[in-house]
Amino acid sequence: MSTPSNGSAVVNPRRCLLFVPGSRPERYAKAVATGADQVCIDLEDAVAPGDKDSARASVFAFLADAPESYSEIGLRLNPLSTELGRKDLAELKASGLTPAFVMLPKVETVQELLDADAVLAGSDTGLIAQIETPRGLLDARELARATPRLQALMFGGFDFIVALRGRASWESFFHPRVQLAVIAAEAGIGCLDVPYLDIKDEAGLVAETDRVIALGFTAKAAIHPAQVDPIQQRYLPTAEELDRAKRVVAALQANRGEAIQLDGKLVDRPIEIAAERAIALGVHGARQD
Repeated sequence: MSTPSNGSAVVNPRRCLLFVPGSRPERYAKAVATGADQVCIDLEDAVAPGDKDSARASVFAFLADAPESYSEIGLRLNPLSTELGRKDLAELKASGLTPAFVMLPKVETVQELLDADAVLAGSDTGLIAQIETPRGLLDARELARATPRLQALMFGGFDFIVALRGRASWESFFHPRVQLAVIAAEAGIGCLDVPYLDIKDEAGLVAETDRVIALGFTAKAAIHPAQVDPIQQRYLPTAEELDRAKRVVAALQANRGEAIQLDGKLVDRPIEIAAERAIALGVHGARQD
């Protein structure tokens, strides 16, 4: 769920983004059927160099016929710093398609976002910028404010750690995760976390999702349909948390917004904002622990 800088909650949550390879058109509809809040058909890393054109054609054909009732469906282009990425963007413009979002990998410059924004002019297609290099992270605050079309920053942890000359671990990802979450929150846009690569380790996936939620990430990416529900469930409040959130909002409203004690604890406007977010997510049900 994205949260604007004024602190109010957005009812339309984006908790999980599921990647599906652009070269596997038989998987597109199956990915959507998972109920993931967002589905991203990938033209970048998941597609071999010789399959780029055919994958792009398959993605465009699917987008042209996708029912409006589907989840938010978008696509990841190749980096706009490459000829391949610029071709992806030009072909998208020529197609006249308006996907729910376009993900741009390895973003380092505001100009990349402005170029994509110009191509998407006249549509409500959103942009997601992947931060995957030290330069991208250092300039992320400027990137986050480049265009109102930008709906989220995404941490590309594994490319980032290679560029950083480090080793992938919770410790090595911690600083860039915190920095990116702070920048996204300040800009009032979403913040997506890198996928969890061990698709058979649900306990590890749940634990990592809880940890990035605590850091301020509004969503986590997935690479397998089995990961979608565990991720999306972790963003929901429990029944007890939802009940308390409703009582917090009611108590502060009854007290004209002034701080008040509830169940022996002080509640004020920051607590109310968190409660409003829980209630917004609670529209999708309560988490079953």
